[in-house]
Amino acid sequence: MLNSKCLLFVLISTLFVKANSQDEADFYTECNHLVSSTKAITEYGAIADDEGDDSQALQDAIDFATAQVNGGKVLIPSGIFYLKQINLKSNVHIEIDKEAIIKITAWEDPENLKNYMLFNLNVKNDLIENVSIRCAQENERYTIDFRNLINKNIRAYQLNNVENFYVADFNVIDDITRFSCVTFGYEVYSPSPEGWNSPKNGIVKNGDVRNAHYGYGLIQAQAATNTLFKNLSGEGGVTLRFETGYDKMNELQIGGIFDCYGRNISCVDGNAAYMMSPHAIHNGHVDIQGVDAVNCGFAVRIGNGYVKKDQEGLPGVTPGTFAGTSIVKDVTATYGTSAQVKSKHFKYMPCTLRHLISPDYNPDGESYSAPAVAPFLNGAEGVGAGYFNVNISNVSSNGFTELSKDILVESDAVADCDETAVRDLSNDKLVTIYPNPFKDEFSLELATTHGFTHIELMDMSGRKLLTKSINIKQEKLNVNISSLNLPKGFYLLALYNSRLYGQKKLLKI
Repeated sequence: MLNSKCLLFVLISTLFVKANSQDEADFYTECNHLVSSTKAITEYGAIADDEGDDSQALQDAIDFATAQVNGGKVLIPSGIFYLKQINLKSNVHIEIDKEAIIKITAWEDPENLKNYMLFNLNVKNDLIENVSIRCAQENERYTIDFRNLINKNIRAYQLNNVENFYVADFNVIDDITRFSCVTFGYEVYSPSPEGWNSPKNGIVKNGDVRNAHYGYGLIQAQAATNTLFKNLSGEGGVTLRFETGYDKMNELQIGGIFDCYGRNISCVDGNAAYMMSPHAIHNGHVDIQGVDAVNCGFAVRIGNGYVKKDQEGLPGVTPGTFAGTSIVKDVTATYGTSAQVKSKHFKYMPCTLRHLISPDYNPDGESYSAPAVAPFLNGAEGVGAGYFNVNISNVSSNGFTELSKDILVESDAVADCDETAVRDLSNDKLVTIYPNPFKDEFSLELATTHGFTHIELMDMSGRKLLTKSINIKQEKLNVNISSLNLPKGFYLLALYNSRLYGQKKLLKI
């Protein structure tokens, strides 16, 4: 139960929540300054820098803190500590030193790889209130190390039946594990009129993940209300994912995202910085501002709602949506050639770039290393069940030379490229050929992302006269044909990547 002083603060602040606010006080009410005790886990037997399991020491410290009148702080000092399955309880605030590294206690049974987590902010039929996990020093972060795990079915933080929470200041060194680092869901809660509860009134901020799986990443929220997600970054996967796809939630029509906000969300070498996909849940309002992606499949990817075949005909199950007031704005994407892209999205990639798709899976076994597809994919634009409005503004891009627009929709998909079509290189964005007419020499200026392998010069009957290789990093190619002693007239220059890319007619004078 929330202590009385903090309960008063929560009630007062709730009265003044502004509908479109991003003030942190509108999401989480700070109470850690009211605690009755402060204990370090070393007082309960934890030993830094050994390989022993420190989980029981931390749990004992939490159990002591929650029993105090106003709760307590638990300190994790510098050093390496081994932990797993830590159950956070009401009115407990964990502060972790910036020099602390949390590793995961070894899994006991390699033949039985169950799902598990580092910190569990959830208990069935018992609400957890007023909790926080943060770095002990301001503007610093602690480290969670997921490398070399036998069981990769792990989350760093699981949030379900919790209210008034604050999770911040963490860097996760991932190893292509099988869950997002922070996951939001629902839990059975009998005191609630609905019979269930999900995270409400909280903040997740200042978090980062490296080396994440395409299908996971930093955060996935399936159920949350009045939550702020701020200053989040990721390498690999999706940094912030509002995807309500859990089968049981869809079948029972529970959970969902309501009044959730994202600020300063970024991605590098991944799937997407921000994603929203309703499946069969009718979600509320979301507001995302400040999205940046470098070499990611998309900066933003929005999916339309749909019902799985095995859920068709279930009572109340219809294609899901997000509220039509939802906002996504201030999005920037920078092109790269080694993003994480799944084959289902190849159809949105310009045909001229598809030769750059790796023939082999990435280590995650699902995605391919491929060119960034587009800054923004809005699959929710349309008419009918499962389509919904999103207010999109200020989308910009760098280096997407093959796209004519920054926001793609479903109708922009091209499943099969016309391999027989030959483009005219006269106004191509990847190559400039000059001078034309020419005497004995001409040049090709190449974009940094060209991907070309060689050129061929032919006469107008198609007879090959010259072949010249192009290095993938080469930005200019000079071609001198004086030694060929060619007569004046028209010639055809062909440019290749993995196939014929395009041609241009040149005039020798």
